[in-house]
Amino acid sequence: MMTISSVFVLCLCLGLIDLNEGQLIHKLQDKIKKVASQNLGLDVTRYDHEEMMLFPNVGFQRKEGDWRLNLHGWRFQTSKKNKFLGESSSAMAQRIARLVASTEQAVYYNDTFQRDRLKPFMVQDETHEKIHIMIGTKHNYTTKTDGEGQFRTSFIIPNEDVQELKRASKNNQIVTYKAIGDNADLWEGKIHLLERNGLSVISDIDDTIKISEVLDKVRLVANTFIHGFRVVEGMPEVYRGWQNRYNCSFHYLSAMPDQLYTVTKDFIDDHKFPDGTFHMRHFRWASTSIYNFVHSVDTKMHKINHLRYFVFNSLRQLVLVGDSGERDPEIYGNVARMYPKRVRRIFIRAVKNEKDDDDRFLKAFKDVPREKWMIFRDPVRDLPKNLDAPPTAPPPTTKTPAKKPKSNPK
Repeated sequence: MMTISSVFVLCLCLGLIDLNEGQLIHKLQDKIKKVASQNLGLDVTRYDHEEMMLFPNVGFQRKEGDWRLNLHGWRFQTSKKNKFLGESSSAMAQRIARLVASTEQAVYYNDTFQRDRLKPFMVQDETHEKIHIMIGTKHNYTTKTDGEGQFRTSFIIPNEDVQELKRASKNNQIVTYKAIGDNADLWEGKIHLLERNGLSVISDIDDTIKISEVLDKVRLVANTFIHGFRVVEGMPEVYRGWQNRYNCSFHYLSAMPDQLYTVTKDFIDDHKFPDGTFHMRHFRWASTSIYNFVHSVDTKMHKINHLRYFVFNSLRQLVLVGDSGERDPEIYGNVARMYPKRVRRIFIRAVKNEKDDDDRFLKAFKDVPREKWMIFRDPVRDLPKNLDAPPTAPPPTTKTPAKKPKSNPK
């Protein structure tokens, strides 16, 4: 539940407010609430349209032969009449920026905020609501949302029933399920099936396949909420090549809020990345900003826990792809040391053009065999097509010795 002005929360989310500046916060909060009610026409009491977001998740085949299907969803209410989101996005950005940002930031944010990216942050969580789950025609369950409108649950399904679901599906590696809210509204979710053995690519999103500039607070906000999403050139082609060659599964493990799932999924589809599961974090209405949210200790644990989950629930080999902007080298190196037989390759995109022998990388990948990890800059040029062979660095440049001139016979 939101307990403070939605506009104020939006400013926190965008990172326009630094909560370390405590005295400024108390002054701004009342002012923003006043502007929201008098000028923006924001009516946060009119949440009367219930929706549900179902995140593509994984189904693991267990050693007994049956399947553990994992479900993750978010139940929330939106407002049918919200003058705040109906106002010109540019005008909204100017109003908020002038209230809470420096002059330099106000000029920078004088651009068009993408309403489809802001809207999921301007909703009310539906807490402790019963959600009915239907998997095929034989399996019906009931679960409940938590205090943030989220539900995470799993069910054990016999292999023969899963095979029947696969036959009825357009894609034999995906099964669907239905989630029904208390208003009898029906939503469809997807579960990607992973057999015990195989190859899975676990990829970060921001600054790995999408330019986000997470190291810069202002640019991170702009790239997340204002500018069109930009792809890291070459990454779609590399991922499609791996998928075609190995029939590997893809799993997008991100530190960004799951409120941005829909627009992130559109980005994946638009650039023809392989379809896959999404594992993002829910942005909590607490004292934080997007920048701090992405760089928090919770983000590190979020990634480690999901990687362990893949290790514990299957025998699949893992290819880990990330970047140097966050803690991916340290996280992946830690997992590779803990489970050396399960991590096949690690690829880190150098966002600051770091060198392979950078002290940070040598420390992060200490005791990890050198042939297992690579720092890359140009995906097409640097990343291997063959994931079976150890990655090789470009050969060093060597000078060809000059030929001695032939002596003329006397």
